[in-house]
Amino acid sequence: MIVPGRSLYLRLVIRMGAVLAFAVVAVLLGIWFSTRSAVDRAYDRWLLGSALQVAENTWYQNGEVNVDVPLAAFSALAPGDQIFYTVLDPNGRSVAGDSEFRPPIPWDKLADGPIVVDGTYQEMPIRIAIVGRRMPVAAAHPWAVVALAHTQNARVRFTRGLADNTLLITIATGVLTMLAALWTLRQALAPLKQIEAAIRERDSNDLVPLAVTVPAETLALVSAINDFMRRLATSRALMRRVIGDAAHQLRTPVTALTAQAELLSQTQDEAARQTHISRIQKQARGLGGLIHQLINHAMVQHRAESVAPVPVDLNELLQTAMRETLSYATRDIDVALNAPDEPCMIVGDALSLREAIKNVLMNALAYGAPHRLHVDVMRVDDQWRLRFFDDGSGIPESEWQRVRTPFSSRADGREGASLGLAMVAEVIHAHGGQMTFEHIAGEGFAVVLTLPATVQS
Repeated sequence: MIVPGRSLYLRLVIRMGAVLAFAVVAVLLGIWFSTRSAVDRAYDRWLLGSALQVAENTWYQNGEVNVDVPLAAFSALAPGDQIFYTVLDPNGRSVAGDSEFRPPIPWDKLADGPIVVDGTYQEMPIRIAIVGRRMPVAAAHPWAVVALAHTQNARVRFTRGLADNTLLITIATGVLTMLAALWTLRQALAPLKQIEAAIRERDSNDLVPLAVTVPAETLALVSAINDFMRRLATSRALMRRVIGDAAHQLRTPVTALTAQAELLSQTQDEAARQTHISRIQKQARGLGGLIHQLINHAMVQHRAESVAPVPVDLNELLQTAMRETLSYATRDIDVALNAPDEPCMIVGDALSLREAIKNVLMNALAYGAPHRLHVDVMRVDDQWRLRFFDDGSGIPESEWQRVRTPFSSRADGREGASLGLAMVAEVIHAHGGQMTFEHIAGEGFAVVLTLPATVQS
């Protein structure tokens, strides 16, 4: 069952939207802090300049600190802001300005130069410039101090105005970028729609691989689809072949069996009835054997395409096949298996190989081996050689090619579908080996199977 997941397009849109939103927030924060820093530096320079003007007009005379505050020092005051200032003598007494405005003075740092700090006055946040001017007095702190502060309304308004304009530009840019990304994503995913359309337009019987131009990223997907279609086409061809073969081969024996049954029902003579019964039994046995061969043949063809190969020990396989087959022997014969003591390993499908070996053995029991059936296993270079030898007359050399062909007509007049050795040849060929025959004058006949041996690590 296919479980529909979230749209790939939606996933990409959400991820790109999240990245874009994060980028917009980061840009806005960066602009806000950089703008605020720039504005603070600009206003702090003005504030320090004003404080230095007041300090330049501060002097010591007659034991007192005197101040002549220039009005130009406050001329750059921004609308909506307030200015507070005070001038302190070396004893910390206010000699000018707002006597209640007493910010903390860092006396030990005045020698290092002007200082700008944040503070609060009358519950308003302010920025304070502190400038010290040395006085000719003998005191612990020989400084006349100018503390000039102003509120931060102008700074905030300027920063917010610039940030608002930047925000509008950034949002507009982000929206345009998102729209461009959506269009780009839709175009990038368009090949998937083309692949879908190419498949949907196909007839159900058209399993020819797709011939479409696709991006490199979807090449693996299309290759997998084409590979599946090839395997499906092979499987359907095999199914049709099996059905056709079965229909062709079963038609004649079923018709004959039906005819004998009808003759039996119409015959009153007991001798004729027995004759028909005997024929029905013979035809039923032949039909059963044919069905068994057809099933085995279909099974072998199917497994050749669908079963993964595994390590197989020929010694164990031969013993099992001989035990299962020879239990049906109707006569006493000399049976022997000559094989190495160590495992004879190959890579393949154990079930198909066992059925192939059983077919060779059953063929020998049915048409040869009057007294002897020997099986020899030996290693020849990088192959295992299985030799099934019996003392029968064997298959004439003129028939060797015919017995490899399924459903070929028999020259000796015997009934059957000629599937036994044909199936063996198919199985051995699928495992990279071959089936051959040997005639030994005056001794007998042998079926020889060669299979690639597993390389020992």
